[in-house]
Amino acid sequence: MKRNSFFLTLCFVLNAAICFAQETHAIEPAEFEIVYSIKQPPAWDIYIFRCGKNVSQYFSQPKLKNNKMLADDDPAYMIISMERVKALDTPEYNKKYPQSTGNDDRIYRNLEQGKISTYSSVMGSHYLITEDITIPDWTIYEDSTLTVLGMECKKATTNFRGRYWEAWYTEEIPISQGPWKLCGLPGMILKANCPDFMLIEATAIKNKDLEPVTFYNYLNYKYAPIDRMEYLKKVHKPGIYPSGNSHETIEIDDK
Repeated sequence: MKRNSFFLTLCFVLNAAICFAQETHAIEPAEFEIVYSIKQPPAWDIYIFRCGKNVSQYFSQPKLKNNKMLADDDPAYMIISMERVKALDTPEYNKKYPQSTGNDDRIYRNLEQGKISTYSSVMGSHYLITEDITIPDWTIYEDSTLTVLGMECKKATTNFRGRYWEAWYTEEIPISQGPWKLCGLPGMILKANCPDFMLIEATAIKNKDLEPVTFYNYLNYKYAPIDRMEYLKKVHKPGIYPSGNSHETIEIDDK
């Protein structure tokens, strides 16, 4: 009887822990936050990079706001959605409504564990990709510099996950991180450009009155673990959308 009782208690505790892990909750206090502008002509977006002592997160701010409005049954969400549908196929759509490749993804980098977790939603399916933090093979150009937000940044380039990236990092923020999965330079990446695809550039930095690093899941999705390469094969397969198209991702291969 005691053994059965212990087993049931253990199952309950484990189930509660799993459920909590996928509910919205604070992870740790944030030390600073960077706002990034995303330009992917004709689309655009705004991302937040929020960093604590051990964990950082990267997410689309407008997408998170929409999810919060939907979860709260905010009447404004329906009005905005109807206006957005009406604006489809008009010149004003891309100017007014933020959208970019990967904006359904929320990325968490855990430095203690050496892991990076991507929570992704594609056509009603929700996936969790957990992998080791991978450092791109960078080439640094000490003499090539530019200024971002008043800070001198040095240039570095890499071929990472199927795309060529030019990045500019500042040693004034001595943290080896950056937007998306870019990292591994002697300072924070404030600008990253993938020619003919996407430009990411910091527009503001905050270190006061910050929200904590937070796991967001306002819509209570259940994320199924999946291998990264299996995920890419699944979402790149033609026909995932009713139109017959595949799902575009920032990374396109394993290199």
